[in-house]
Amino acid sequence: MDATIIKTIGELIQDSRRSLNMTITQLSELSGVPRGTISRIENCEVKRPEFSSVHPLAMTLNIPFETLVDYYAEIEKRAETLLSMFQTTVRQCKDIDLIRKVATKYLESPNEDSLDLTEKLYQQINSIEDNSIKLSLYNLIIDYSRSHGIMPYIAKGLYQQYLIERYDLSRLKETYYNGKYILNYADFLSQQERIELYYKLGIQAYNLKLYHESIEHCKKVLALHSAESPYKVNALWVLRDANFALGKYEESELYSLQYKQFNYPNSQEHTVFMEALYNAVKGNTDKAIKELRAFLVTCSDTFILGATRHLLQLYLKQKNFDEAKALIESSRINSSILDKENPLTYYGYGEYQRILGEYFSAIGDIDNSINHLMEGLMCFSKIKDVNKEKECLNTIIHIHIKNNIPMMGQTLENLRNYLMEDE
Repeated sequence: MDATIIKTIGELIQDSRRSLNMTITQLSELSGVPRGTISRIENCEVKRPEFSSVHPLAMTLNIPFETLVDYYAEIEKRAETLLSMFQTTVRQCKDIDLIRKVATKYLESPNEDSLDLTEKLYQQINSIEDNSIKLSLYNLIIDYSRSHGIMPYIAKGLYQQYLIERYDLSRLKETYYNGKYILNYADFLSQQERIELYYKLGIQAYNLKLYHESIEHCKKVLALHSAESPYKVNALWVLRDANFALGKYEESELYSLQYKQFNYPNSQEHTVFMEALYNAVKGNTDKAIKELRAFLVTCSDTFILGATRHLLQLYLKQKNFDEAKALIESSRINSSILDKENPLTYYGYGEYQRILGEYFSAIGDIDNSINHLMEGLMCFSKIKDVNKEKECLNTIIHIHIKNNIPMMGQTLENLRNYLMEDE
């Protein structure tokens, strides 16, 4: 808005009203604002008319919301009014720059305590649904807090950013290290926030196969949180599974004993499932197969993928292709299980597809083998699991070389799409 053309809000309202050939009485009736209030605003008898009074006038006169907010952001200095404007702006539009402009103006309110301003704005952000707006505002709080030495809100802003960004599967490693950086400010977080941060870092480190770091984070959860809670119970299963992944089976079983004491959703099923896996790694293959087969009959959908792929792998280890075929044909697994916010589902489904590729290669069905390996490759690509990507890709190339098959047609097209997506 050009301030040399419209110098006051009164002139803006009056000029807009007259351009529509509308009387003050008509504007009052349509907007619900008293006639006398409109008259005082237009005659500049009110030096700083309340935003709450002018907003319905602007809506009635079809004055762009952005124009009104821009104007008030320039002239308004009262924190309470600016906070109300911020709330209205968040409700009315999705313009991140405009919302951030009002929030910045609010933080610059003179004669107000910086900590109070920051705390009130922080409390407002949580109710916003749009994550891109939330991230921008948390970034504003971080920058403002750094410049004003408000350590608790540097910590809280970084923490909230991490909670949002950690769900971006394409940036798992980057957001994990961003989360670790927050540990430098952990003393400024509440105990509950610290527990949640260590737990989420533990989960993310596990997803990234940083098992030693995962164990370290989850041990902190147990140290900070002695009472029974979902965080403690889930930290125990991460400690169990991370030690299992490292081949530390005795440590894993010790955590499993603690985990099975709690009657949480899926905990009993998880315990039964792990007992079968312990037997498998101890060489009790037949017993493990028997347990997994029985488990698949009764288990919930949560465990079907894991139980199926481990059982299939054991059948392939025994070269029992008849049982493997029966298992595959009776399987209810499909890509609908993929959860864009849970990298474990991409890893599990990718592994299942890779094992299917192994099975079909073993029985000589090359086309099916390559198709499943490609699907596994794409799953691993989603979560940036480079080692598993390479494993699938190398297997595809090896199959072509071993069988003297030129890489062409759909396989070549799929690989081209994969490489383009990876870029």
